[in-house]
Amino acid sequence: MRFLISNILILFLLIPNVWAGELIEKEMSYSIGLVNASYVESQSTLTGKNVTQASSGSVSSMSGQINYKFAPGLERSSYFSGTFPLLPNPTGSYFGAHFGSEFYFGSSSGSKVNYSHSGTSIKLKPKNLFFWSLEGGLGYLVYNTVTAKKTDILLDLGANLGMLYTFSERVRMRGTLGMTRGTGVATTTMEMKAFVGLTYFAD
Repeated sequence: MRFLISNILILFLLIPNVWAGELIEKEMSYSIGLVNASYVESQSTLTGKNVTQASSGSVSSMSGQINYKFAPGLERSSYFSGTFPLLPNPTGSYFGAHFGSEFYFGSSSGSKVNYSHSGTSIKLKPKNLFFWSLEGGLGYLVYNTVTAKKTDILLDLGANLGMLYTFSERVRMRGTLGMTRGTGVATTTMEMKAFVGLTYFAD
């Protein structure tokens, strides 16, 4: 009996004229994690008669990340994310602002959706699933060398692998691992990121 009811429900959801309204809820995520940005200076950008050796090193910091899905979907979502250091670090810091797309795989859709028609509504809540994403944007690197404190603006391109674990109707846990390649005026970077946090549905 339960199987028959489930099939009837799915059939109604697949008929586009039955449900007049479809609302896919936007999401906001707050995460905390680690960012490690390894950098190598370009020799051609160095100036000064005493500067003959390009510097290299890495900047690691405890960081926060805010992720907003402004175009959520059942199979793919578009998002904006901002990354920033939470604690001061004498070796430097990294900031990032990126746009990207998440692609979901598994047995469930990636977003929460509400269907409504003539006063009747049905809410479909996503279950636990995995996703991968591609993103691009700008990074800002602050780093210290033997001779000076320097900064650089980066053009970032990266990819992430993540998991979403549902706690309740409005909250789920989000974990991501990512790698980003940054190309700047003075440096080339490789950024490794690991974040875990909570996602809240708008409704």
